[in-house]
Amino acid sequence: MRYKPVILLPLLILGCNNSPTESDRVEVPIPTQTGEEIYMMYCASCHGAQGDGNGMIQLDRPARSFVDGGFSFGNTVYAISKTTASGIPGTPMPPFADILTQQQINRVATHVRSFSPTIEDASLDQTEMVVVDKPLVARGMIPAINSELQLHPRGIVIGNPDRFSYEYRVDDVRLLSVRQGRFIQRVDWGERGGSPLELLGRMVVLVEEGNPVGMFSTQSGSTLRAQLRATNTMQEYGIIKYDLITQKGDIVASISETCVPTTGTRTLIEQRLIIDAKEPILIQPPPSTDVSNAPLIPVGEHEFVITHAIYEGNTK
Repeated sequence: MRYKPVILLPLLILGCNNSPTESDRVEVPIPTQTGEEIYMMYCASCHGAQGDGNGMIQLDRPARSFVDGGFSFGNTVYAISKTTASGIPGTPMPPFADILTQQQINRVATHVRSFSPTIEDASLDQTEMVVVDKPLVARGMIPAINSELQLHPRGIVIGNPDRFSYEYRVDDVRLLSVRQGRFIQRVDWGERGGSPLELLGRMVVLVEEGNPVGMFSTQSGSTLRAQLRATNTMQEYGIIKYDLITQKGDIVASISETCVPTTGTRTLIEQRLIIDAKEPILIQPPPSTDVSNAPLIPVGEHEFVITHAIYEGNTK
């Protein structure tokens, strides 16, 4: 069966706008019932008709490829249903609980799950993410490090094969801590994002007691926000990329950041920044760290290294 693109546009607008009222749902009945038909109406424009992430809508980052097993919060029909109903905060994925009935959500989740039939459903004892021979990135809610600090609804944890992992807040990108050992447990799969990630490693670096201030400003002293752009796991160590944004929304620099442990008589963590500056910027690293050069970064591409000392304590 072929579907004409013109059918998708008004339905896409319905899915991306604010949740409709009860009366809206009565006035705009859903004419199809099968999971495939519902998927074509509400999902294919972003995720592609074949579930490969190649939809008609251009997003700031590619939509999930279900063919490759790209499921944010678990690959069971139950987990996909919860994700469909609740959406994913901070992404273009809207909630559908007020648009589709639970039966329709279950049907479309079953269809989505069928795109990757060779991947086994994850059971509760398979929710630990294990880093083997290449870096892994987990996105989700970051737990508060202690009772005096707030959790971060949007966070990233990068795990490298050397068994070090790096915890970031990403509303304004900042390294929060470094851990050593096991990676994470996706306990949020059972709660559809209502639970934070469980970070399993032993904490060996805590940046400014888990509440670091922003490091970047213009030469005149105006604060710059670090806006997440992408992550990359294709190299030996995971990379996080972000832009430095003025209050007016102008990009003044782009940064690729990699954290690497050193070798020698004492292990240190080097936070390596490759900075492409369009105008001079200032870096104010945490007072407890050492830096490789002066805090003023001129126009052009430069490397800046912030060194963190590892301690022997265990805060878990």
